[in-house]
Amino acid sequence: MIQAVRESSGPTPNPEMRDRARIRPLPLRVASPVKLVMLAFLSFHPSAMPWLSRPNYARELRSAFFLPWAIAATEGSVIGFIVRKLFDGVVDDQLLNYIAAALISAPALANITSFLWATLAHGRRKIPFITALQLGVLISVAAMAMAPRTPAGLAMLVSAAFTARIMLAGIVTIRSTIWGVNYPTDRARLTGKVQTVSVTISSMITIGLGLAMQASENSYRVLLPIGGVVALIGVGSYARIRVRGERRIICSERRTTQRKGSSFRRIARVLIDDKEYRDYQLCQLLIGFGNIMSWAPFVIIAKEQFGLDYLPGLILTQVIPLLMMPLFIPLWARLLDRVHVIEFRAIHSWVFIASFAIALFAAQFHIITLMFAAQVLRGIAFGGGALAWNLGHLHFVRADRSSDYMSVHVTLTGLRGLTAPFVGVAIYNLYNNHWPGEGSWVFAVGMGIILCGALGFAHLARNLKDKPPAQDESTHP
Repeated sequence: MIQAVRESSGPTPNPEMRDRARIRPLPLRVASPVKLVMLAFLSFHPSAMPWLSRPNYARELRSAFFLPWAIAATEGSVIGFIVRKLFDGVVDDQLLNYIAAALISAPALANITSFLWATLAHGRRKIPFITALQLGVLISVAAMAMAPRTPAGLAMLVSAAFTARIMLAGIVTIRSTIWGVNYPTDRARLTGKVQTVSVTISSMITIGLGLAMQASENSYRVLLPIGGVVALIGVGSYARIRVRGERRIICSERRTTQRKGSSFRRIARVLIDDKEYRDYQLCQLLIGFGNIMSWAPFVIIAKEQFGLDYLPGLILTQVIPLLMMPLFIPLWARLLDRVHVIEFRAIHSWVFIASFAIALFAAQFHIITLMFAAQVLRGIAFGGGALAWNLGHLHFVRADRSSDYMSVHVTLTGLRGLTAPFVGVAIYNLYNNHWPGEGSWVFAVGMGIILCGALGFAHLARNLKDKPPAQDESTHP
């Protein structure tokens, strides 16, 4: 950018002369690294946000800082890797691989309950409902800490982890309505800041957990309850959020229930009536399926082929992708604020393809540094995926029906979570049983499926018709 100053030495005598004042460019001053860091830090401050959004944004930002102290332990790659290593030898290896696959995919698998949460929250106040779910998550995390290192303890830990993820699925489903009305402008930028804080804290907590468990495998029994106590601050902050136009939204939802019947019927009607959204979800199914089926094999390869301990294993499978997300979420947010989500996905999907190609090469030639490089790209893609996953449906719908559209999206993600991870482990085992050491070819299969979805998004983007953005409608009755 170029600074400019007027050459006149004093005030101009009238507006006409002021408008005609000559402008002289000044040399660009490069900001110091410290100043750049300070500017980036200050960009998260509520004063940098639109005036009406500041109070709710400040409360949500505090919640995003404290809640991950507990939630980080329920992330799929974290709990999946811990279980795969902690219970090694307690149960059969192949069974343990499938259990790890289920845990790694739990965030996606639990989303199949989205339609249930949409039904329960329909016509009710959203913030108290979400607050109750957050408390339920903290109770489940405490139960995870009490699980003994036995087959029964493994069942207890898996049950508690799934319970936590099911409740988090409800939070995600209902939260989209709140974001849709509370942030009518710069939505991707504001929610991107919130998610950036959340994933940054999650990565820090994961590193601490890995260090502690490398020193003592039982340290999670102390750390998880402590994290739950800290997370209570985040729950208290979230409980103070106010939903703009909440009465109007609740009344509209109740009228919709009376007019259209059950939530399941409303969700089915979304796919039947909205062809554009149906095509979007079909391509999203391909992208998501190929992606989810690789999660468990990646953790298994990290443990079996590379023999990574707790800290390096968690850094590879969880921390690196999380650290990349806050760095690239602002860039993805700028893109998503300017284009339709279909156009966004047509660009974003290729980053996943590049990540899969590098992971396949790394595993085939046993190059651990390339596995880390693949995770860097995966984290970059996750940064864009987190925004599009939470906000993409709002490009198709008004705020009073956003829960229905989000329920479709989240429920279909749950169906992928119900099948894709086990397909991935089955393909990995198939290759490994017939050609020992060749299980990484599962990445090639996943990459082919994602490629089909990326080409589908490119086709939809070319045929995209102009229409008023949904966010413009979200502020009107």
